[in-house]
Amino acid sequence: MFALEPIAATPGRMEARKELRMHRADEARIRAAAAATGLQEADFIRQAALLRAQEVEQRMALSILPEEAFEAFKAAVEAPGKVAPGLAQAMKASKGVLKDAG
Repeated sequence: MFALEPIAATPGRMEARKELRMHRADEARIRAAAAATGLQEADFIRQAALLRAQEVEQRMALSILPEEAFEAFKAAVEAPGKVAPGLAQAMKASKGVLKDAG
C-alpha cells in the first residue's frame, strides 16, 4: 500500500452530484464505518473515493522498470532524434488529407 497524504476538503461550493446503487449489506458497513469515524456517510464515501483516486494517480506515475532498464529508457528518450526519410515523405503526402497534418 502507498503512503497517502490526508485528504483535505476541496475549497469552494460542491456542485457535482453522483448517485450510486449498492447492496444493503454494503450500505450497513459504510454507515457503521462512517459513524465510527464521526463522518456523515456522504463525507465518508467522498473521502474513500478520493483516497482511491489518489492511489490510482500514484500508481500511474510509478515506474516499475528495473533501474538499468529505466536508465536505458531515459537515455533513449533524451537522445537526439533521427530523421526517418520514409516517415517524412509520408507526412508530406498526407498534407491536407489528415486533420492537423504538419
